[in-house]
Amino acid sequence: MLSQAGVQFAERDLVKEPLSEPEIRSLLNGRPASALYAFRGRQNKLLGLDPARMTDDEMIAAMAREPRLIRRPSILVNEELVPGPSRAQLADLARENASTDS
Repeated sequence: MLSQAGVQFAERDLVKEPLSEPEIRSLLNGRPASALYAFRGRQNKLLGLDPARMTDDEMIAAMAREPRLIRRPSILVNEELVPGPSRAQLADLARENASTDS
């Protein structure tokens, strides 16, 4: 959707190139870790994690160890994190950030 609208972006395969704890903290920019954490991801069950009982620091450490615990897709637009955007949010982002090559 973004590329079709002409929005330029860079992708990062988090499995091949996981985010470090400092990178996650930087992306969160003061927001709670729960904003980026995939609460319903099956990795929680596989790893025996109960995110409802985890602190921000524990969530961040878990996401750094297991990138599948990060909500996908997560997009950084103009230094603002948009974790797990809906189709409507993606459409708005595409519209707001489309290149205007004329």
